[in-house]
Amino acid sequence: MGIDISDGIESGKLIVKVLTTNETSLTLLTEDKFNGKVIQPGANANRARGEHGLALSISVTDNDTKHLFLLDTGGLSQAIVNNSEQLGVNLNEVEKFILSHGHFDHFGGISAVFPQFSKGTEIYVNPLCFSQNYIAVMKSGEEIPANALGESLRSLSKEGKLSINKKLPLLSRNMINDLVDQYGLKLIETNEPQRLYKGIVTSGEIELFDKNERTKGIYIQKSRNEFVEHYFRDETSVYINVKDKGLVVITGCGHCGIKNIIKYGQKLTGIDKVYALIGGFHEEWNPIEIVDEKVKYIEALNPEITCGMHCTGFTFNKLMSRHTSHTLGIVGTEFHL
Repeated sequence: MGIDISDGIESGKLIVKVLTTNETSLTLLTEDKFNGKVIQPGANANRARGEHGLALSISVTDNDTKHLFLLDTGGLSQAIVNNSEQLGVNLNEVEKFILSHGHFDHFGGISAVFPQFSKGTEIYVNPLCFSQNYIAVMKSGEEIPANALGESLRSLSKEGKLSINKKLPLLSRNMINDLVDQYGLKLIETNEPQRLYKGIVTSGEIELFDKNERTKGIYIQKSRNEFVEHYFRDETSVYINVKDKGLVVITGCGHCGIKNIIKYGQKLTGIDKVYALIGGFHEEWNPIEIVDEKVKYIEALNPEITCGMHCTGFTFNKLMSRHTSHTLGIVGTEFHL
């Protein structure tokens, strides 16, 4: 399946802004090497709130008309509301909202954000995002087979072999439906790619060219003692074609694996040139050898901008900093693409 976004967006007409992520800073300097394409907030972030979560606004100017889209709402502290106001993003102007996946650090602000949307705003969610997620990570790094997890979870915990062992907050379908009904929003549940605007498409279900690249240690809990491996069939990314520049890849957490997400974007759109990579790449749990291999893959693609934030991790950013495309993303970072 492919989607034609060859019409694209004119260079300089696209702005991606970080509304919430894990870090804030007043002293992170804008780097001259990007020639105004990456701008750090400086003193504009003096009241910005960081949290474990991610939310990005995507604005397009076309024929003097502005179109605003929103990917995710950040975490449970709902920092997005304060940050959006401070950073000059009017949530009432959002035309379409996309939920990247059903984890609390991406849907946490929904109950505060949806009431600010205008009537008729389109809400895109994958129907699988309402599944119950569970994290069980071994200190040894070994992955626990899902069919053995129910039986061994308690004993592994007592033996102190788990570094993480918890049920994640569940995204409530009833809450989504109630908010949609109350505020006159339009809910679109789909796992298929959706064209949001010319040059902009959602991924739909991301093809896993390498299943081993997905995040390990996260499961779908079917019942108290029944777990299945999580292949993140609910995860959605956004692909944007910037004319004469290439493909902008925007991720929420990158649980499907950043290489899979890039390759699928190239396959879906037919655009091989990667211009920018922005979002969460979830490399925090991977050993340095795996992270280095992914960095080398991105280096070979030679994008102009690579910004991994939120769950991307220190090791990825340390290694990626050797490439000229690398930059840091904090609350208020703007990408003028």
